Amino acid sequence: MKETEVPQSALPTNPARITVPPGLDNVIVATTHISDVDGASGRLTYRGVAISDVVERYPTWTALVPWLVTGLPDAEPAAWTDGPPRQILGTADPMARLAMLVWAAGDGAVLDTPLESAAFVQSLPAQYARLVGRGAGKPEDPARAFLLAMTGHAPTPAEVSALNAYWVLAAEHSLNASTFAVRVAASTGARLPEALAAGIATLSGPLHGGAPTGVLSQLAALEQEADLEGALWRLLERGERLMGFGHRVYRTEDPRAARLRGVLHTLGGAGGAEHASRVEQAALAVLARWKPERPLAVNVEFYAALVLSALGLAAPDCPVTFACARLAGWTAHYWEQRATGRLIRPLARYTPSP
Repeated sequence: MKETEVPQSALPTNPARITVPPGLDNVIVATTHISDVDGASGRLTYRGVAISDVVERYPTWTALVPWLVTGLPDAEPAAWTDGPPRQILGTADPMARLAMLVWAAGDGAVLDTPLESAAFVQSLPAQYARLVGRGAGKPEDPARAFLLAMTGHAPTPAEVSALNAYWVLAAEHSLNASTFAVRVAASTGARLPEALAAGIATLSGPLHGGAPTGVLSQLAALEQEADLEGALWRLLERGERLMGFGHRVYRTEDPRAARLRGVLHTLGGAGGAEHASRVEQAALAVLARWKPERPLAVNVEFYAALVLSALGLAAPDCPVTFACARLAGWTAHYWEQRATGRLIRPLARYTPSP
């Protein structure tokens, strides 16, 4: 059925008459062609293409960006020329550094079209790598430059391929919290760098971009447990979460998790992969007993944490690695929102103080 816009006159004028579920669950606030998350069937698509086919078609994040941002399969942005060096706070949190870099790098830049924006976004991981500067040289591949800078050693081709696979899988995921923040900023007419900074700030929250750290901590704590199911059950009884399981949307295994499980094995992390597999099976059994009425499966953060750890990335660097990937999706949503020309302005229901 064709979607039609509800006339403004048909909408309630009194905010007290509008019922909004907590967290805006199931409230449609935008129409998008960029990605679709089908939680019931565990399906994720980018511009109508299944994520498994996207990974095959675009083996590197750099190759993905122009298509994801513009929707044109043959889009080729011109090479981006970095601006003059800028002083960025060297002691800031990694996410704060990235936000300041994006804002400063975009200062005065011409970003009037999606294609120009794609070139800008493609340049940012390598610019961040030079800002961090823990490696040597200036490799052209953003994934190689990023790993060199973050770990201090030259990555192997398998490691570069693994980071590219993670970045492609994490590049876009429909209207999540940080993407919504970018779209709100875009609706105000803010420039792309400022809108991306809003996305980075939102992703910095532990409930959005900080999950890999919790996964690694929980896996380490379970390393010596002989009875994994018993240990996991006790965690639930104490009111703790099983990190890396369950999702706000998916009611099946996260399709990205399945792909990253394979990526982990390509890195030779057999020991970590075997322990993770045992924990995964034990957790699924426990969760099936804990909440039999709600399907709870492994999500992307479980194997993303293991892949990033196998790449030598420290826990504080996991959110910024995630943010670099998501710059692509945010930019696509920025331009889609700008095309509507409509300011996002929700209402609030007022209730008197108790």
